Amino acid sequence: MDNSTMTMVNTTTHTTHDTGDNAWMMTSTALVLLMTPALAFFYGGLVDRKNILNQLFLSFICMGIVFVQWVLFGFSFAFGPPVSPGFGSFGWAVLRFGESENTDYAPTYPLLTYAAYQGTFAIITPALISGAIVGRMKLIPYMIFIFIWSTVCYDPMAHWVWGSNGWLKHLGTLDFAGGTVVHILSGVSGLVAALILGKRSDYDPRSTAANNLPFTILGTGLLWIGWCGFNAGSANGASGLASLALVNTNAAAAAALITWVVIDALRGQVSISGACVGPIVGLVAVTPACGFIQPGWALFFGVVATCIIYVLLILKHHIRLDDTLDVAIVHGGGGIVGAFMTGLFCEQSVNPSGGFDGAFYGRPVQLWYQTVGILTAIGFAALCTAGILYPLSWIIGIRLAKEDELEGLDLTAHGEGWEVVASRAVSDLVKKILDNQHNPNEMRESGTFELHYTPSDAKRKPFKVNLSKPQKTSDEQMNSPTINNP
Repeated sequence: MDNSTMTMVNTTTHTTHDTGDNAWMMTSTALVLLMTPALAFFYGGLVDRKNILNQLFLSFICMGIVFVQWVLFGFSFAFGPPVSPGFGSFGWAVLRFGESENTDYAPTYPLLTYAAYQGTFAIITPALISGAIVGRMKLIPYMIFIFIWSTVCYDPMAHWVWGSNGWLKHLGTLDFAGGTVVHILSGVSGLVAALILGKRSDYDPRSTAANNLPFTILGTGLLWIGWCGFNAGSANGASGLASLALVNTNAAAAAALITWVVIDALRGQVSISGACVGPIVGLVAVTPACGFIQPGWALFFGVVATCIIYVLLILKHHIRLDDTLDVAIVHGGGGIVGAFMTGLFCEQSVNPSGGFDGAFYGRPVQLWYQTVGILTAIGFAALCTAGILYPLSWIIGIRLAKEDELEGLDLTAHGEGWEVVASRAVSDLVKKILDNQHNPNEMRESGTFELHYTPSDAKRKPFKVNLSKPQKTSDEQMNSPTINNP
């Protein structure tokens, strides 16, 4: 049989599906799922040393919490048989579709594949929020927040924009792969969460606390790769439209990377962290537009979005906003820029079945439709996030105790970070002790400095530095201090 016409039979409903489309959508599902651990590495490399394990965990746990919710009722609530332009239903709860296999969502491949694909979007969206609240939110309240937020915020917004009868979709708001649903929603939610939690106790806007930039570079590369499935998979099949989205995705990211590096160079120093943030900005900005614009405009998206976000990040330090990893600006701001520019440069000839002409092509009303979508996402995200976090704060508390915050969540929440956290501190402290003992003209009292392990472990003896030192005479060498590490 010719591969181009190969089909498979669904044994439940006896409908035929295109195996090529299904293979591409399953591949895209894996690529987008990869983006969540990639995000963990991206974020983990940028936070301070005492919170690296916690930051990895905050992204990783979303893969469990959100996908369970998605299977139970989340997909049905977002995409199920509609009961109104505002909400889906629970008719597809636990992914039981009955005879409803042929839908607007997956006309050429199994609806179950579409559910899995959209589930990966639902996973990474709340994971993005974690970058705004580094090192100051309790773990259990965070997990509760993720579950509730996914239900009351993400699922309805996904229905409004992508649902078969969603009101923003019918209005004419264009969002090919998640500029409003994913990035504006998570960016604004991160901002509101950061404001409600308040600044970190040791917050310093001048600090560059990145502990492992190779982690961040690895995360950036994996995010870039995964974004190919994120955007091109949103073409809903292995088609020419998917190819266009793929090219536009890479074009915007590449242009943004070069733009960021050039700006850095003009300002005197090219930063590695900036070179990682740049392509992310381009990817965010082109996400709502990648299936509606020509590749030349994708390059333009990358350049413009990078210039705007670069300036906003500079201004952010003057207002002392403790959005730790700049989620509000990079994702919220990048999503807003991309969604608005979509209304300028979208072209119906690029996507006849789902696109419209934008203002640049003689249809300025599209800017209004995009603005409605942007404002809806901003307002709804802020309302939902505040409506969840304030009650959680009153009921169980969401902010860490100051001493736990200063010690770091790796130790206080996970009990596994002492080796990473202590290594540099111990090294610096011992070096200072040894340096101070090399003064030959100073008498010192005897004593022992002890470092006890945290969390406490009765089987491990404390790290000791012997501070005793005999008085030095003019005819003898001072004995070197003894360091004992049982």
